[in-house]
This record gives sequence, structure tokens and C-alpha cells, in this order.
Amino acid sequence: MSLAGARIRDYEVWGRLGQGGMSELWLAKQTVLNLPVVIKTLRRDSAGLDSTGVARLLNEARVMVRITSSKVVRALDAGVHEGTPYVVLEYVDGLDLAELDARRRASLGVGLPLWFCAHVMGQVCLALHASHQTGILHRDVKPSNVFGGAETGIRLGDFGIAVPHLDVESMRDISGTFRFMPPEQMRGEPLDRAADIYAAGATAFDLRYGSPPFLTIDEVLDLRNDPPFPEPEGPHEAYFQHVVGHMLEKVPGKRPKDTHDLARHFRSIDQALRPHRRVAFLRQSKAPGRHAFQVGTCRVEIETGDLAEQEVDGIVNSAHDHLRMDGGCGAALRAVGGMGVEEEALAHGQQALGACVATSAGKLRARKVLHAVSAWNEISCVARAAHRTLLLADELGLRSLAIPALGTGAARVSVETCANAIATTLRWHLMLGGTGLSRVKFVLRDASTTERFAEVVEQALRGDRAAGPAVDIGRPAVLEAQPEAPTQVETDPDDGVDR
Repeated sequence: MSLAGARIRDYEVWGRLGQGGMSELWLAKQTVLNLPVVIKTLRRDSAGLDSTGVARLLNEARVMVRITSSKVVRALDAGVHEGTPYVVLEYVDGLDLAELDARRRASLGVGLPLWFCAHVMGQVCLALHASHQTGILHRDVKPSNVFGGAETGIRLGDFGIAVPHLDVESMRDISGTFRFMPPEQMRGEPLDRAADIYAAGATAFDLRYGSPPFLTIDEVLDLRNDPPFPEPEGPHEAYFQHVVGHMLEKVPGKRPKDTHDLARHFRSIDQALRPHRRVAFLRQSKAPGRHAFQVGTCRVEIETGDLAEQEVDGIVNSAHDHLRMDGGCGAALRAVGGMGVEEEALAHGQQALGACVATSAGKLRARKVLHAVSAWNEISCVARAAHRTLLLADELGLRSLAIPALGTGAARVSVETCANAIATTLRWHLMLGGTGLSRVKFVLRDASTTERFAEVVEQALRGDRAAGPAVDIGRPAVLEAQPEAPTQVETDPDDGVDR
């Protein structure tokens, strides 16, 4: 049964976000608070739509609500709608780590940097610590069940097969993803915390090296088969491999006992390797409507102007889910680029919120138009859409982008919300490294909006902590007849990733 457009108590459903083997995920909003949520239901065509499946779904909500940790996706509500059981979950405006890793490998030919893998695993271990301290075993830790964004931080989700530690009979049910399962789980033996620690180790291995440590059931069950670590690229990677190898011990009793201690090990790697960001602020105090920053090798510009007149590799369209270009910046891009741009977009069909698809640019002075579906009815998916836009730009080999204020038109997302979501996501994307983007220009419709947008972007690029001492590197030779405008380099150790 489709829930698209349905009203479930105080929840208004937009449409489907995605689906798994037995479940479907629907984006909705709680109408009293305008809070974005995810509603999880069982698929009608799945084998799980029976009393066992229903009990498992409702058990997921009861399990998740017991874990009081910001590192875990929260369960907010549960019930039955027209015979269909559902669970209401917190919406995390970001990507799962399996998608992030796969798209980087496909577009850039590189995986995730070691500092980031360590950061993610530190957060996952803290989430497992909170779960274990309430007596809950996750039983399905893997990259696709880890979600993250620059604003939200890293969250562990999908407790669909989680069980209380003392529920021995439920643990004999061999469920999970075999490439991340420990040998004892495959054998249907009673489990303890060590099972989640093994799965977390397999997740760490996968994030760093592109695949789980063992690819067949026989490899997992063979006690003589050690994880195939490649040659470490330095002492920190050797340390990482030592920690992960300990987590992947085939005998449960040989694994580490405490995920909190594991988090400390991963955090030390993260802090040793994370890049310090140097942001050069070139704010022109007497030129309203124009701002520029340098973040690593990428120049970030903000100006008042006409999006359709920009000369860049890619122009981003703030798109509706149906991809018709009949209003806002879409109509402006269609007017200059031609009807062919819209016709090509419509061929992609309706898109989920947070999606981004590419078309040719027609007569626009660009190679591609990237249609980002970022918001609906005051509900922002801007960070998710922005990250997919940046990843797609890398996949297409685009080096420069022009981006409007996503979702601030008919969807009524505030300018500040949009600016913070895009800028923090851009900062994260640049810090992960490997991107080919060298210029990102935000193009706003009027000077007032530009100033509001720029103020939030500047703070987002700086990060949340106080900046380090400013180092005067001299004044620019030419700044459009503004010789009094200072140029400073802010040295800031903050990496911009929420903890």
C-alpha cells in the first residue's frame, strides 16, 4: 500500500524515500511542529508481512526508544494505519556511509580518508556503547546502517533485528548481513556484545578498503582465516589495522570487551590525522552583494545575480520532485536554456526528496544542469540534496558550480537554513579530499538575501569553535577600488564535523 499523500494522525506523508529487503521508508512531517520524520513500514510484497514481521517492526521502536544517545537514530512514535504497522523515526539529513563511500570510489577512484573512517567508527562505537549499556544488541552493524552529515553528525540506525541481551531465543534466529556477521551469529549461537564489536570491525574494514574482510560464509567460519589487510601506509594505519584486527577475532572471547575504549582508540587516530582547515576570508566590506572565500583549493563566492547567466561547468536547479521547470529558478533556466532541458529532466520521472539528477544545459553557458530536489512544504532535505549534487558534480568531472538558495521558494525553507545546510556540507565534502571542484558560486536573487546568506556561510565555513589567531598576509593588489578591505587567513583547527 502506498502512503504517498496520506495523513496518519499528525503526520503528513510526502512520498517514499527508499526501501530495503522487507521495509519501505516514507518521508513525512509532523504537522504540529513541522518536524521532518521517516515512517518505516513493511513491504506488502515481502515475506515479513505476518505476525512475526509486525512484531519485529514494533520491537524495533521499543528497542530504539530505550537508547538515550545522540549517536543513535531516535524512534519517535509507532502505531498501525489501516492495518499497516509503522514506526516513526528521526530524519537524518545526510547520506548513509555505504552510498558515500561507493560514490567516491566510482567518481574519484579513492575511498574514504583514514581520519574520517576513524571518526565514523569512533561515533559508531559510542552508539554501540549506549546500546549495550541498555542491554540491546544491534546485530546488523554495517555501512548502510550508519548515517551522517556535517550538521547531524554520525548516527547508527536500523535496529530492525536488534534484541535484548537476555532474549536468547530471538538471537538464535540467523538474521543480518552475512559479510558483516561474526561466525557465532552465522552458527545461530547465543550472542553477546562481542558480536556487535565484530560487525563494527567489519564495517571499519569496509569503509577503509572498499569491501568487507571476508566475502564468503566459508571465509567467515574458517578460524584460521585472518583479515586480508593491505600493507599499511604509515604508523597510524598500522594502529588502525591493529585495532580493527582485534575486533575481527573469530573467537568472541578474544575481541575487545568495551566499545567505549574502542572509541578512544579511533578518536586518537582521527585527531592525529584530521586536516586543519585554512580559510582565507576575502570579504569586501564596501561591495554589497559580493563575497569570496578560499577553502583549501576551492574558491567559494557569493553574489547577487542571475543564475541563468552564469558561465560555469554546472548550474544547479532548485527542482520540484516532478522535475517540471515551471517556476522559480527552474523557469529562468528553461527560458534561457530551452525546453529541451526540461524535457530531458522529465524523462527521469518523479524523484525522491534529496535526489539530484543531471541533464544537458541547452543554450545555457554550462555543460550540465544538476536538478536538486531539496525541500517540500517547509521540510528541508537540503543537506542530503547538496551532498548528492557535489558527488554528482565530481562524477561528471565538473570543476565549477553555480548554486541558488535551494528550497527557499515554494518549499518555504528559510534562507539561513539553506545556507547553513549547503555550506556545512560543502565544507565536509572538501575536507574529505579528492574533489575536482575548484570554484563554487552561490547566486542569490537580491542584495538583502545575499547578505543574510553570506553571513551564515561565513560562520559555517569557519566551523563552530573559535577561530585561531589571524595571520596578516598582506593586502590584495586589486580589490575593485576597495584598497581598505583587509585580507586575512584564519587558522582554525576545527574540522567542521559534529561530534
